[in-house]
Amino acid sequence: MNLESRSRWRRVGVGLGLLVLLTGAGFYFWKWKGSGGQAAAGKAGSEQAGKDTYYCPMHPSYKSDKPDNCPVCSMKLVKLETAPGTQGKPGHEHAMGGMEPNPAASNGTGSPTGNSFFISPQRQQMIGVQTVLVDVVPLTKEIRAVGKVAFDETKITHIHTKVTGYIEEVFVDFMGQVVKQGDPLFTIYSPDLVSTQEEYLLALRSRNTLKNSSFEWVSTGSQNLLEAARQRLRLWDIREEDIQRLEKEGKVRRTLTIYSPVNGLVTERAAFHHGKFVSPEMDLYKLVDLSTVWILGDIYEYELPYVKSGQLVEIEFPYASETKSLRGNVTYLYPYLDPKTRTAQVRMEFPNPGFQLKPDMFVNLKLKVSLGPSLAVPEDAVLDTGSEQYVFVDKGEGYLEPRPVKVGGEAMGYVAIQSGLSAGERVVTAANFILDSESRLKGAFANMGMPDPKQISSATGAAPNLKVEIMEPKVAKLGQNSIRLMVRDAAGNPITDADVDVSLFMPQMGSMAPMTSKASLRPTKPGEYQGEVDVPMAWTWQTTVSVKKGGKPMGSAQTTLTAR
Repeated sequence: MNLESRSRWRRVGVGLGLLVLLTGAGFYFWKWKGSGGQAAAGKAGSEQAGKDTYYCPMHPSYKSDKPDNCPVCSMKLVKLETAPGTQGKPGHEHAMGGMEPNPAASNGTGSPTGNSFFISPQRQQMIGVQTVLVDVVPLTKEIRAVGKVAFDETKITHIHTKVTGYIEEVFVDFMGQVVKQGDPLFTIYSPDLVSTQEEYLLALRSRNTLKNSSFEWVSTGSQNLLEAARQRLRLWDIREEDIQRLEKEGKVRRTLTIYSPVNGLVTERAAFHHGKFVSPEMDLYKLVDLSTVWILGDIYEYELPYVKSGQLVEIEFPYASETKSLRGNVTYLYPYLDPKTRTAQVRMEFPNPGFQLKPDMFVNLKLKVSLGPSLAVPEDAVLDTGSEQYVFVDKGEGYLEPRPVKVGGEAMGYVAIQSGLSAGERVVTAANFILDSESRLKGAFANMGMPDPKQISSATGAAPNLKVEIMEPKVAKLGQNSIRLMVRDAAGNPITDADVDVSLFMPQMGSMAPMTSKASLRPTKPGEYQGEVDVPMAWTWQTTVSVKKGGKPMGSAQTTLTAR
């Protein structure tokens, strides 16, 4: 082997030796890392346990020991906080302020009694929960219905003749004509009437001749004959004036006039001129007196218990807003229902001097029924499952309790509560469907979770009885911001010398954990409070302002703060 070949193989051997040496060194380093080296690193970490750690909410894997910006997305790093007693335990590496593990949820202690569940004030604000006070309210139920004007059936008159004959002349000759009592309707020629007039005149002459007879039975008989003829004319609706004229003139009239016995409006007519044959069974006129009218209204069957005879009713004209409403009374409730509309008819009687109310006219009916003072809640507060009714009672400090109630009548947007609530309690009136969702009334409560101690301590437990206005900044920037608030009570008076805390909250979004930021403000002017608050990222933050005075909570209010 020549010198050049030996040199080449020597270089190859040296290279292989270096490769084996590096591989062995890596193996021993890996082994040291998994045993003694790990312990050493742990010891070094324990020496630096007092240092703060910061991480990026968008990239939780990136950590730093300085409050800097994330090199990936340039977002401001957030301080990593761990719950007490969780060092070295898995599952708590990414815990954040306000989101510490909940001991009540983990160990089963501290759960509220009954079926109450907890929703944090921030969560309640996000879903739009609103509450009102349960109080005694004087309720007046208003029933509205549609009414229709109708004839007064007790004032309808049909005109007939008592004899057969022929109409000669007609005075009331069109429908809709107003007729007064005593007005002539038509004249009639009747052979029976003519013969009866002749008999009457004959009896009258006989009575005048025989009235001085010495035989009493003769004078009495002639008088009885005259009275019989007179009575026959009366029964055939011949007026007393016509009979006296017949006596005075002593001459039979070919036709006699038929007069109206009542006041009324002609709604039907069968009497025509010149020779129309009539008989007693024919209905020649139908007259309706419109001085009073009926109004018939349709009331749904569930409203019938509130309607009684004699009740005051007000009617309005839907097409004439300037027309004054009229008042009347319920006179009758019909004892049956319309099977198609499931309504019952009620009848009201109204005077109608100027014929303002015309038959078949539609009007609006309004009946007011006093239910008296009752414990009541708004209609939106009651959830009806079909067989039961529920309300959500605000127990304070974020706790809500679903409670069954027994409801009464509904009026003025309120529901009367017969049992299940007491005056002074607060019930939820908005977002009930989210709290209940109809299908999760029983199972959702156990899954709602329990509050952590920090959330309970930050909640005031009082109703939102404060008015808070963020005076500055109108739009916040990333990092430290000077914040100034105006705090007033429910009456609008400034609240002075109080302890004011501000809490910013952003819910969890995807893999990014929730974030909070808190600050305490100092008073500057009456009602004004100022301080510094840290805004970690651009977002519309849910802002909760809590106020204490003299160590006692006065209440809290929720608003938003936008950062760009």
